[in-house]
Amino acid sequence: MRVGIVGAGVLGSIFGSLLSQKGFDVTLVEVLEERVRLIEREGLWLQMPDGSRVHTRVAITSDPARVGVQDVVMVCVKGYHTASAIRGALPMVGPDTVVLSVQNGLGNLETIAGVVGPDRVVGGITAHSGMPVGMNEVRYVGGLGPLLVIGPYDGVRRPGFERLVEALRKAGLDVHDVDDINPVIWKKLIANVATNCVAALTGLRGGEAVKHEPTVNLIRALAGELAQVARAKGIDFPELENPGEFALKAFAGTKDNKVSMLQDVEAGRPTEIGNLNEVIVREGQRLGIPTPYNQAVTWLVRGVEERNRLRMERMETEGAARKA
Repeated sequence: MRVGIVGAGVLGSIFGSLLSQKGFDVTLVEVLEERVRLIEREGLWLQMPDGSRVHTRVAITSDPARVGVQDVVMVCVKGYHTASAIRGALPMVGPDTVVLSVQNGLGNLETIAGVVGPDRVVGGITAHSGMPVGMNEVRYVGGLGPLLVIGPYDGVRRPGFERLVEALRKAGLDVHDVDDINPVIWKKLIANVATNCVAALTGLRGGEAVKHEPTVNLIRALAGELAQVARAKGIDFPELENPGEFALKAFAGTKDNKVSMLQDVEAGRPTEIGNLNEVIVREGQRLGIPTPYNQAVTWLVRGVEERNRLRMERMETEGAARKA
């Protein structure tokens, strides 16, 4: 099965390596030319949860048109890049191609469906994570639950979806399939909404944050607001009974790993706050449900993003002045 993975960051590299090891014909598509050249030259390294280090040779390019039509296009970019990424990936999408989103937050499936049509879109959720070690090396820390849970965006199980499920399972990967992906997305959203912003604002890692009472209180409050919004939308699953405890357990499971939003803040990049807490605020406003904690952390993270933007602007100005 030919799989084109859009985005060779942490998640794209993990899936690229794991799928390549299982015999899939994988091509990574990455906009950062420095990373493309490095992986072309030296391959991809994955530090496994058991401490071993696995080297994989995987094809990579910055030009989707060179890849050709794929059986599966897997989207592994940040939510704010989804629209541009799927438009750029169109040369890889043929009549029978399945487009699989493995992204955090809400709105990604709708964006992809608006470009390629809802009938070919599959939602995917993973609780597994990692951290960058270098441009071509990732520390894969694993996670609670299966590697991947997937379901058709519109709830219709078409042949392309069934072929994907069969190929992943035949390869021995821990993959679950569902008819309705929405509850699965919202289940992961509990952890993302309640903990990612907290890590970004405090700098704490999961193992540290769950031992700090004020932080624990904030996590519970954020998760509680999400649960109210989810139920108002008609979404229900067992974890909504005690969303704070679920979020804390998930956060503790990351141990000393830096969650993605903390990685983004420290690197001066934009965050996925718009696909996480900001969505909860908007949905709460639409449904008449107050979400003051999610609103507050959204404002704070947007402030951090602005600080980082201004810092980069000053550095560029000072660099230009030194060259003059």
